[in-house]
Amino acid sequence: MICMRREVLFFDNPGPANTNDVIEAVKERAKEGDIGHIVVASISGKTALRVAQQLRGLNTSIVCVSGPPSWSIFEEYVYPMVKGEIREKLEELKVIIVDKTPSTLSDTIEYGLARYGYIPASFVVAETLLAIGGYGLKTAVEAILMATDCGAIPAYTPIISIAGTGSGADTAIVAKSTYPPCVFSKDSNKRFQLFEIIAMPRVKKWYKEIGIGEFSFYETKT
Repeated sequence: MICMRREVLFFDNPGPANTNDVIEAVKERAKEGDIGHIVVASISGKTALRVAQQLRGLNTSIVCVSGPPSWSIFEEYVYPMVKGEIREKLEELKVIIVDKTPSTLSDTIEYGLARYGYIPASFVVAETLLAIGGYGLKTAVEAILMATDCGAIPAYTPIISIAGTGSGADTAIVAKSTYPPCVFSKDSNKRFQLFEIIAMPRVKKWYKEIGIGEFSFYETKT
């Protein structure tokens, strides 16, 4: 029987204070040379820039997944979210910026109906990921699906994905990339799979606790 031993970082609390440790753990994992693409969920691009700078020299493609134009419905977001000097530096480092693809697990018609009491499949998937690994895990999975959907990374390939709770990074995983319609495919070669957890917080926070938008899925608003 073939097996492998991996070290997993478990943080006592979620949040940006864990960013450096996550990046260092990802760097060590990437040095093994079997992962060619790293996805970073980074709204402003700052975390993606830190990853790209610290992993410079490794044979990996970095993808920054930010928010799409539809996020402009929230007052705190102005599109594009990645702008100015940060965007210029990311482009200099050949980082692919994904900021026109809707969020797979939230920016959909059926997900929006959650305001009125209808619970779609995407909402259940998102809530399950939140319960298991927190906001970082949910976002790390979503970032892979978005990056695959727009062609920034190849499908059906092991990918490292980094995400955080609110800002920065507290979660990193290795998972098989796939298109959103193939997440539950009957073909196991196309189905989404979580291969490894590199880092994850033990304590989780939910949407309201980290102030993500004013769009509530728990209260009816008209």
